[in-house]
Amino acid sequence: MNELKIRSMMKRLRSEDPGKRFEALGTLYECKVEKDLEIRVDLLKEMVRLAAGNFPESVDGWDNPSYYLIDFVCDYPMPEVMEQLLKYFDRLPSDAKVRVLELFLATEDEELFYEMEEKLVAMMKNEEVQLPVDQLTQYPVFLRDVVERTFEKIHSPHYKFTMYEFITAINESDLEWGYRKEDVLPLILSDYKKLREEYFSYDKDYHARFVYTSWKESYFTVRYHMNLLIGLMNYYYSKEAEENLREALGFNDPVIRSKAIHVCIEKNIDVENGLIEELATNLESAEGLYWDLKSSNKEHLYPIKEKKQPLLAKAKLFTYLVYLRDEEGRLMNKFPEEIHVQDTIETENQYKQPVRYYLMSFKESGTDYVAWVGGYSLEDGDDTAHVWEGTYTDFVELDSKSLDGHKQDFFSRREEMSQKYHEEVHYESAPKLPKGLWFFYAILISHWVRVLLNGVDDEVYISIGFTGLGLLLTAYEMWKIKRSKISIVGQELIVNRGKDTKAIRIQDIKKVKYNKKQIEIFNKENSLHLQVPLKWVNYDHFSYVLREQTQHLRERPFIEE
Repeated sequence: MNELKIRSMMKRLRSEDPGKRFEALGTLYECKVEKDLEIRVDLLKEMVRLAAGNFPESVDGWDNPSYYLIDFVCDYPMPEVMEQLLKYFDRLPSDAKVRVLELFLATEDEELFYEMEEKLVAMMKNEEVQLPVDQLTQYPVFLRDVVERTFEKIHSPHYKFTMYEFITAINESDLEWGYRKEDVLPLILSDYKKLREEYFSYDKDYHARFVYTSWKESYFTVRYHMNLLIGLMNYYYSKEAEENLREALGFNDPVIRSKAIHVCIEKNIDVENGLIEELATNLESAEGLYWDLKSSNKEHLYPIKEKKQPLLAKAKLFTYLVYLRDEEGRLMNKFPEEIHVQDTIETENQYKQPVRYYLMSFKESGTDYVAWVGGYSLEDGDDTAHVWEGTYTDFVELDSKSLDGHKQDFFSRREEMSQKYHEEVHYESAPKLPKGLWFFYAILISHWVRVLLNGVDDEVYISIGFTGLGLLLTAYEMWKIKRSKISIVGQELIVNRGKDTKAIRIQDIKKVKYNKKQIEIFNKENSLHLQVPLKWVNYDHFSYVLREQTQHLRERPFIEE
């Protein structure tokens, strides 16, 4: 996509005609999904300036040029772009600011974290924004400083439960057990008392079908906030907190009861074994209870001692179905009346690790459908709960094929997805024309200007000779460039030098370092596996993409910033 088309798109984004803005946003989306789009840094900086400016009044939810421009620019985390984002940050709308914060968090750069603290504190004090809570809670030291400077926001209806999540992260990290207890405990008890009254308007009529097909978001919020405050009672304990925990053991909601059980166990409050077993076999609470106990090294208290994996697989499918959403993000109101294990398949994941998938059936609105749950990592044991997420259903009816036919469909789909995954290009860069060649061009152009101004004479053949030499050098350099590149394709980092191709699986990378000339990539044995000229890449962009592609690994490589 050429620069003229991008500039035309930017101009149309400021049009008074909503139709033209819609078309321009469509073009921007095409740019975003285009593979290997090369765009000048100066143009990216212009996009930031444009995003920080004024646009015609929005006519609908899609009509948000500032956010979409910033979302596009954030895919190019180069130093000049980051500097521009900082410069214009305060002029951006709230959702665009949050997108920039997400980018800065992903860099894990200390200087940017300092800048972020100032920006985040200012935002919370002056605006009501939806913060990236999941990302922020990964940095409890950073969060504690932010909470200290914005603690008064715990009284704000908008930020109250966001602050509770931040405080939970601070406590769970063991950074400070019972952080600001004298301030936090009374607030937890007061807010829990109010929330408890709201919960009781549901409790007497509680039924799982009502929760996921009728009550939905209104109830999910109450449940989530109840669990958040109950979880905090583990760190902010008192006699009143104990009374609340004991009472919660008798609630009808199994998800809230399982959270209360976990905290009771942590605080050495007696819990009947029958109640633990009831919640361990309930599809709403089975997984949550297991992982809560696991997180506090109390896994031995989970009452299902053998063959817990099939039970947890049923619970995982139940959760997947009741929270399933359509393309518009709306709940699909799927409630499984029955769930059964039909068979299992043992295979390998993309990292060649042994995994197990469950072929399941579920009855919904009187029809039995097929679903797949897994894959469970068999490296962690035959009855492990650890899973590489891959649960799905295409709503194929169970009776439409034999079990072997459904298995064949599974492998066909898996092969298709695997091929697509391994062919996907996540990053690609090649060496540029040498600076010396550009210098040669400058001299050649100025020489030809003088020749044309002074008149053509016999020495023109020398000029033609130098021009021919320049063309030959250019062709040679272009030939080398075409045969040389570094790329991340699927799960491999590949370096091409002419006919020589070397690669390393990204899960086999131990560390990545660089100096003024080379990028050095070491394998798990800490041996130098690959070297790439630094000038082949924009290192900030390369390292950013590599972090994204390795963040799901259990052993993430060290990538020098």
